Amino acid sequence: MSDNTFLTLSNALIAGRYAVDTTQSLPHAGGGIPAYLARDRLAGDDRRVAIAVSRDHSPRLRHLKILMDPIDNLMVPLGYGSAPLAGGRGAGYFVICPTPPGPPVSAAMNAWPDKALFDFVLAPIARVLDTLHGKRLTHRAIRPNNVFQAAPGQPVTLGAAWAAPPAMHQPAVFESPYHAMCHPVARGEGSVADDIYALGVLLLTLAGGKVPMAAMDDPAIIRWKLDLGSFAALSRDVTLSPSLAELLRGMLAEDPDHRPLPGALLDLGHMRGRRIGARPTRRSQRPLMLNDIAVFDARMLGFALLLDEKKAVQFLRNGLITQWLRRGVGDAGMAAQIEDLIRRGVAEPGGGSRADALLVMHTINAVNPRMPLCWRGVALWPDALPSLLAEGIATNSPILASAEELLINDIAGLWSSGQPHLERPNGPDLLQYRYLLRDGGPHAMSRLFYGLNPLLPCRGPAMTTEWVMDMSDLMAFLERVAAHADENLIDLPIAAFVAARADRRIEVQVNELANARDADSFRWAELVLLRDLQSKYYPSPLPVVARWVAKRLQRDLGRWRNRPRREMLKLHLNALAEAGFLSRLLALVEDAASRALDTTGLRGAADEIDGIDAEVAAIDNGDVVRQVDAERFGQAITGGIGLSAFILMIMSALLR
Repeated sequence: MSDNTFLTLSNALIAGRYAVDTTQSLPHAGGGIPAYLARDRLAGDDRRVAIAVSRDHSPRLRHLKILMDPIDNLMVPLGYGSAPLAGGRGAGYFVICPTPPGPPVSAAMNAWPDKALFDFVLAPIARVLDTLHGKRLTHRAIRPNNVFQAAPGQPVTLGAAWAAPPAMHQPAVFESPYHAMCHPVARGEGSVADDIYALGVLLLTLAGGKVPMAAMDDPAIIRWKLDLGSFAALSRDVTLSPSLAELLRGMLAEDPDHRPLPGALLDLGHMRGRRIGARPTRRSQRPLMLNDIAVFDARMLGFALLLDEKKAVQFLRNGLITQWLRRGVGDAGMAAQIEDLIRRGVAEPGGGSRADALLVMHTINAVNPRMPLCWRGVALWPDALPSLLAEGIATNSPILASAEELLINDIAGLWSSGQPHLERPNGPDLLQYRYLLRDGGPHAMSRLFYGLNPLLPCRGPAMTTEWVMDMSDLMAFLERVAAHADENLIDLPIAAFVAARADRRIEVQVNELANARDADSFRWAELVLLRDLQSKYYPSPLPVVARWVAKRLQRDLGRWRNRPRREMLKLHLNALAEAGFLSRLLALVEDAASRALDTTGLRGAADEIDGIDAEVAAIDNGDVVRQVDAERFGQAITGGIGLSAFILMIMSALLR
């Protein structure tokens, strides 16, 4: 493909320099996410990777904004934005990154020697994580298909992790059990300890030449890790040297606080002898059976309660769990704490389904404080609530109802109050959205979705192939569809998008649109909104939208009584529409001076008509004086005419 042909595929550049060619897929460059060829227009034929963003899953905006400078051995984001798809198939959104130096390490899974692991995997990735940790960022995408190596004996490069929610594409085996049990979009940003854990699993994978626990499904992996501990579960079938085993035991520690920081991994001599013993958990000799799960300790109890809320509530209320904690585990204090939760739950006003869900959540929190927030069978970390809401809206699944309930009732706040030890984001800042959550409304969740996921596009029915992300995109989209629009350009779903992404004054106008009393009020509110959106966000001509607006304004011109002026205004309106500026159209219709002249002319004409009507009425009512005069003058004229005729007749006879 020639450069000229390539450039015709896109009429837009990301960050003003990167052109995306979606006809050239790069299947191994995105770490399992679709990736395409991109070229840097400012650097000639310099190749880049464009990693596609899903319409339903928000990229990591904070990372995209902060990671502005190159970092050795990391595919940092170089730019991000929307670009047209090849063949006129609409638009997509992409994160531009450097090309990987070679194939992913998953392409050839051979056992690596310890020295190669330390020199070419552990050291370069630890330096990357140390840099990210200094910026208060995490990677959350360390896995074999997202780690690249140019050739044996070269340091690896850590792939991109910016185009999807954190850890969304991580296999469960590379996540700690408390993140693996979460919905994939709800694993959260986590901490550097979670990246250290994933790096430990990567080292173990490369040491053994295979992914551990590959034949197990996710629930089985989680249960094995909870029951045996991560290191024991993962290393069962792998032969490790003592030094590597000691290192991995620390990196895979169950307590994140016991895992080493990335800087410590750069000094293996310091790491030796650092082993921190974890406090053994109390185990029962006889298991508590919750469905098919044999529960021996509190860690497994929390997971079992998550998987079956109905059975969990039943076992809590009939005392089976507290009895097992006392007699089997020997933890009377934990049993008393749960009994107190049960008493408070029974006493809670309203009770019912929500009280049961709160009871289960607080019980899980009590028996295992490392567990994530567990709500109606969904596990999540609160900072992932925007991603969970996006997933619910995209799939229209029961997850949406759970996300709504979590947001409206601030369940994350209730959960966080019992987690003072956590050093992680507790959740999105919902302060600015409180009025939406309080007042509700049919599109409150849509407005919340757009506000919390600022890079995801509008989900209007006609926008399935478009990437309308802001007001400028919206106005350009309306220009493309206005010629075929029916009654309205801005329906209520689009209005929810406008309210969330525009400024406060525009949001007030959207509220007026939604509360319009009748069709005419809605029509005028829509036209005013379109005018103000163009004036503020799109100061370029919109001739197609303007023609649509001019057509809608024709009925307003009917208020003019002066027919010649009305016809002149119609011609002027159509001429202004071709110029494409909506403010001029509405100004013409709203012209107070012209309206005053028209009103004055109307009053003058009405006065003249009133005078004529009075004259006609006087005649029709039989004015006596005028009638007598008319009769007298009529008789005199008739007599005169008759006398003249008689004289003429006499003179004619004499002249003969």
